[in-house]
Amino acid sequence: MAKWRVLFFLVSLVAWATRVDTPVFAQTQTTDKKAQHMAGIEKLHQRDIAATLSRDPVALTDLWTEDAVRIGPVPPAEVGKQAIRESNKRLTANKEFKVLSYVPETKDFTFLDGGWAVEWRTYTGSFVDSSGGEAKHVRGTVLMVLKKLPDGSWKAFRAMGS
Repeated sequence: MAKWRVLFFLVSLVAWATRVDTPVFAQTQTTDKKAQHMAGIEKLHQRDIAATLSRDPVALTDLWTEDAVRIGPVPPAEVGKQAIRESNKRLTANKEFKVLSYVPETKDFTFLDGGWAVEWRTYTGSFVDSSGGEAKHVRGTVLMVLKKLPDGSWKAFRAMGS
């Protein structure tokens, strides 16, 4: 009789431990995966800041997927990486224009299934539009859909903002 109680106790203990450990393990994996995603997105953010400050049209274009769409305050929308590249070249052609500061601040962030994320952020910045010109300050808002690429990196897929 005592053997059956011990056996029952051990089976119950194993069943309980399995039930408790499985969700905890799954939660750890989910947390680790989210941390990896956030690290990849933070790399995108840092590249965005560096590209904006340097006004490098190639680096600015590399932030986008091939099928990206950028909707700005002035129509038309820029559809595809090639259109974004051409716009970036035009915007960075004036070599006297200097970005003095650019500080994006994420206000809300949501992961979607399958390697997608949505981000709402604001930014502040300052620039001079000619050598010796007075600094001008800007602020704006951006809503972005980010896409995780097969290599694990993240890029902008859709963006709308001022």
